[in-house]
Amino acid sequence: MKYIAFLVGVLLVPSLALAHHPGGNHILVSPAAMDYQAGKEMLLEVRLSAPEAITSFRIHLRYDTALLEVREIRTNTDTFPFWWSQKAEDGLIELEASIPSPGFSGEDLIATVVVSTKQAGNKMLEVDEASSLLLSAQDENILGPVDSLEQRDENAADLAGGTGFGILLGILLLGGLAVGVWVFWRARRK
Repeated sequence: MKYIAFLVGVLLVPSLALAHHPGGNHILVSPAAMDYQAGKEMLLEVRLSAPEAITSFRIHLRYDTALLEVREIRTNTDTFPFWWSQKAEDGLIELEASIPSPGFSGEDLIATVVVSTKQAGNKMLEVDEASSLLLSAQDENILGPVDSLEQRDENAADLAGGTGFGILLGILLLGGLAVGVWVFWRARRK
């Protein structure tokens, strides 16, 4: 039995490592786009995915003032206790906060933006990457590519099999496991 566990570990652990989508630090807005009618209230999540520890961030989000009106910004003070700015003016939302060292790493909600729709549309918030930053403990901007949650899911789906690589990897893993079980079974019969 310990040989089977060893074989499963040897075959499964590398595949899990390959399935991890390597990436940098991301600012995620959800939903990125959605059809809506005038007069509706919506909650838009701004999330941070940071594999590398950060101690401060400044995030600028742009929106169309003809389509959306920001009613409220609800910040996550549990994870980010020190908020320096949380305002919305003239189509720009500014979020600035920090956390003591060693900082924050992982994925968490930064803020929920409550908007009301002025007219029908589908455009939401867009991250202004040029004026946004994520600072490490060494005050280095470590902002990586900016995605929506939907884009991240599409990237993961592509990695898992959109190009056929995931299917091939799965077949190879199952074949390797079958050969391992057969070898183990043959060794036990002798």
